[in-house]
Amino acid sequence: MLNQSRAKRPALRQAASPRSELSKASAKAATPVTDDRQLPCVWGQPFPVNGQGVMIFNTDRHMMPFYACVEDEDPSSNVLALHVGVGYASFVMNSAGDANPTELRRVTEADTPRCGVEEGKVSYWYSYDRDNLVLKYGKGYRMEESTLMTHDFLEGVTDEEDQMKIREDLQPFFTAEVQKFVRQYDEKASIQMYAARGTEVTEPMVEFDKQPLICNLPPTVMDSSKANLFELDRGDHIFSASLPAACKELYSNVANCELNYTEVEGEKVLLSDAIRYSLAYGILKDKIESKVGELGDNPNETYLRVTLGSSLGKSPGIPYVLEIWPGGHYSPIHNHGNANAVIKVLFGSITIDIYNKQSETSSHDPLFTFEACAGDATWLNRNWYQTHKLRNPGKEYCATIQCYNYDAGDTTYWPYFDYVSENQTIDEFYPGSDFGFLEMRSQVMKEYTDFVYGTSS
Repeated sequence: MLNQSRAKRPALRQAASPRSELSKASAKAATPVTDDRQLPCVWGQPFPVNGQGVMIFNTDRHMMPFYACVEDEDPSSNVLALHVGVGYASFVMNSAGDANPTELRRVTEADTPRCGVEEGKVSYWYSYDRDNLVLKYGKGYRMEESTLMTHDFLEGVTDEEDQMKIREDLQPFFTAEVQKFVRQYDEKASIQMYAARGTEVTEPMVEFDKQPLICNLPPTVMDSSKANLFELDRGDHIFSASLPAACKELYSNVANCELNYTEVEGEKVLLSDAIRYSLAYGILKDKIESKVGELGDNPNETYLRVTLGSSLGKSPGIPYVLEIWPGGHYSPIHNHGNANAVIKVLFGSITIDIYNKQSETSSHDPLFTFEACAGDATWLNRNWYQTHKLRNPGKEYCATIQCYNYDAGDTTYWPYFDYVSENQTIDEFYPGSDFGFLEMRSQVMKEYTDFVYGTSS
């Protein structure tokens, strides 16, 4: 049983109506409301996993409010609903036999900007956590930073007996013994108004994640061979064996990659030094100067893509790319076409800004930022860390090996990266190649060797 630090509150006693014994303080937040669901539902399916998960509704609502419900087969029975309205969102609970549902929690855009329904295609998600008795709502990727509202049924309860009573009272809502249904409803009060305008809501593309959002997965990877009791307890990294399957394959392929290979016969200089020289005086300098304007007018919004191998048809572009980031250079905010990726820093360091899903109206402020140094690895998939901006604020260049693939079950292979342009529009670029690796390596090694040993013309 969880034993978190919570202030005690009276337990809920009656299984038929778990709100009946709320304390006065709690009852203030639990407000009776009208059930404004328009029956029948516009979308519904059996809950894929009994008792927990995240439902993601990708849809353009045209500002039309809606309910997303986890409920019994009979929609008039036990219901835990997310209600997303104009300028607000709330969690609503209805017990079998109750005349009216109760609003458990409400947030408004005065305190929580953009919590309500929006224009344009948005990913609205609803996390339903049986073990911790927690409901969460957010938009975009399922992360702590994109969470807009949380309701914890055990908030403030420290006594284990009281916790157990609450769990018993809420058993009809969080049971794993009976299959629940996920349904989406339009809001009754507004449906006629929107119908009169001729507004049509797009059919939601609904996704399901069997793991509720409890906390973020760490963005950095530690090789599982280095795991110890301290690292297991800290939880600062995701272990390589725990990566999603597609990322695990990528990590295994690049984990031992290094920039410098001193065992090459006849070579007298290091590739890391040769790259630095070429960025200042050679072919890499010429190439990066020629790229100004591809992504934006700022000459520092450029970097080099050195590809390794050939396209295998299961990634956006060639799957393995050595990226070279001169000091002060950066990428635009971009996603990766819902591909998986692993990035290992081979030389220097890179700063990574993580963003929520991007649209022309979404915030361009990062959710959080972290730095990856030589030897560090990070990862991303369709939900975690998919949209980012890489930048090198230092004076020394940075080199990273990036690798990409799609999930085995992904039926849409999107060949482009979407990025936020200088005009704040969402544009596309194809991840092409500035050099092949062997071509680039031989040329910069010759440039630098000739310079060091005085053989240049």
